[in-house]
Amino acid sequence: MRLRDWSLGIIGAASLAGRRTGAVVLLLLFGSIAQAAQPVLQRGYNEGVSGANLAETTLNTTNVTPSTFGLVFMLPVDDAVFAQPLYVPNVAIPNLGTHNVVYVATMSDTLYAFDADTGGAPLWSVNFASLVDATPVAIADFVFSGSKNIVGNLGILSTPVIDASTHIMYLVACTLENGTLAYRLHAVDITTGTEPYGPGQLISGSYGSSPAVTFDAPYQTQRVSLVLSGNQVVFAFGAMELEYSGGYVGWVMAYDKQTLQQSGIFATIPTAAGRGGGVWQSGRPPAVDSAGHVYVFVGNGYGCCGYDGAENFSESVLKLDPANGLKLLNWFTPGNWNDLDAADLDLSSSGPLLIPGTNPRLLAGGGKNCELYVLSTSQLGKFNATDSQVVQKEKICASSFRGGPVYWQRSAANGGPLLYNWGSSDWAKAYALNGTQFAATPSSQGSVTQIWPGGILTLSANGEAHGSGVLWATVATSGDANNDPPVPGEVRAFNAENVSQELWNSAMNATRDGFGNFAKFVPPLVANGKVYVATWSNQLAVYGLLQQATTTGISSSANPSTYGQSVTFTATVTSSSGTPTGKVNFMINGTSMGIITLTGGVATLTKIFQGVATKSITAVYAGSTAFAGSTSSVLSQAVNPASTQVALTSSQNPATVGQPVILTATVSSSSGAPTGRVTFMNGSSMLGTATLAGGVATLTKTFTGLATKSITAMYPGNMDFSGSTSSVLTQVVNPAPP
Repeated sequence: MRLRDWSLGIIGAASLAGRRTGAVVLLLLFGSIAQAAQPVLQRGYNEGVSGANLAETTLNTTNVTPSTFGLVFMLPVDDAVFAQPLYVPNVAIPNLGTHNVVYVATMSDTLYAFDADTGGAPLWSVNFASLVDATPVAIADFVFSGSKNIVGNLGILSTPVIDASTHIMYLVACTLENGTLAYRLHAVDITTGTEPYGPGQLISGSYGSSPAVTFDAPYQTQRVSLVLSGNQVVFAFGAMELEYSGGYVGWVMAYDKQTLQQSGIFATIPTAAGRGGGVWQSGRPPAVDSAGHVYVFVGNGYGCCGYDGAENFSESVLKLDPANGLKLLNWFTPGNWNDLDAADLDLSSSGPLLIPGTNPRLLAGGGKNCELYVLSTSQLGKFNATDSQVVQKEKICASSFRGGPVYWQRSAANGGPLLYNWGSSDWAKAYALNGTQFAATPSSQGSVTQIWPGGILTLSANGEAHGSGVLWATVATSGDANNDPPVPGEVRAFNAENVSQELWNSAMNATRDGFGNFAKFVPPLVANGKVYVATWSNQLAVYGLLQQATTTGISSSANPSTYGQSVTFTATVTSSSGTPTGKVNFMINGTSMGIITLTGGVATLTKIFQGVATKSITAVYAGSTAFAGSTSSVLSQAVNPASTQVALTSSQNPATVGQPVILTATVSSSSGAPTGRVTFMNGSSMLGTATLAGGVATLTKTFTGLATKSITAMYPGNMDFSGSTSSVLTQVVNPAPP
């Protein structure tokens, strides 16, 4: 699977039937491709494990501040969270609609699906221990010498991986089955939590033949996060804590992603007397190159012969082929591997990072001795006592790689690439890459050192844009996270272009933003304007932009107005923290007149009132992600009757005695045709009344006496139109002809 396809706007990677099929599958599943946010399908964001989300368009160095950014909600779960959460946008959940979903796995073997934007109750959850009539593992029953590296349950320790082409998540759960510790690989439909390929596959295996070494689950922990390579799911195992020098072996395994049958297995130190060689990488996943080859870092062996270059590979970088049974293709072993073994300075305290944009592709990473190795993936170079085969070797930290490195790929025009690390007893540091070599000194570094295990890093940015890069870190703040957890933690944010500038941390407003206990080795997840922080406090902390206060005002273009007059209402929404966006609902006496989108903080609605009364008008701003809603004060809109004019005409003037005369009254208004009746008067005497039709009323009158008549037409008005009287029409009546 090529996770880089997401950044190109293609939802999905190549499926068995080809890339087009995968895209169609996810178009049907997730909806519109063009409007999908960036998903996070594995730890490290992409197959090269850069640790960087370069499609973050919301959060930046100007809005990640104590006044604008903080905790927005918590998601309670049933245990500690040691797996980095994963994020998929626009997931169609049966009977619950479409949601952006964050997936959270716990040490009690439970997987949750939550709405990533609003939180609330889980969309679904499933417990994988109960599915196989088991329980989570009480790790104290299996560790040696009272280790407290992990306390409580051992359940889902590693970060799952999601196959975009099939919407299947793969995870490894540790369960206690009939008193026996067991690991199972599960394939889970991310829309429902069901297992379409059947119940979890029990993980087992052996390697070699003289004699074969057999996987022994109670001596192993599965901390390395899962990855996909073509049709294979790849993961690895290290030691159960405390490390046991008499039997455990490091393992890398591959399983077919559809059949869940084992397709490859590799033991790191199968024949050496002391064994060891765990692959744990502080939870980082293997890196996967464009050919599907995977790279892992191996830890220390015990006693002699941890490395022999034939069967045993302690302290090594391994290049394996999952499509060919995890065949070993090449490796790198430091010249001082024996010293590293003896001092427990295992290379596997962190994991590999493939540097984008390099050709041949370069790999970077390091372990407990703080040496950053830069290697060519086309020729790792195996063993050389002088390390002359490496592209670069540089000591860049004081005390071990754990939560780094992470990498921001930028062109030279935008400042060039930067690699970040924050080791314990050290400062956060950024190193520039010049071609194939990192600078000897950091381009910037933080102002405070950090207790063990240092900062567990992730980076977010909007591509290469200046001002968009934020370096995030989860850290322990006190206590002994190594040997006596849990301990309190914080999440911190730095300007990625200059890490000496801290933008925000959760202790600046601890009452509002504190999350509880530090989840060891788990980096923050940044996706779609939110930061998701795993905790050892049975909750996922979700941070984002805080809604800023707003004020909504309303005005009328004509108040009072008249019946039928067009009136424009203007709502203006303001905030001291910027220009609000979103929609305004214009209300009349509690009923909506219309919902209008703000432009530059202003929305207008035009209304023609048909009833005479005083109207109570308000403007209700619904709010947005960044701005809180607000409602205007009540505007009392007076609507008065419309004015009228009456024109009077005669069909015959002068007329003669006995001649019928048609008197026509025309009542007009700029607000429409008045209705009602018109009274025709001769001076103070009523001649008759007539009903208006289309604003016109007529009366036929035959005059019998010679005289000059003073005729008027009087319109009394109604609820909507005011009354009016015509000017006097002088009607002359002459004698009839002889």
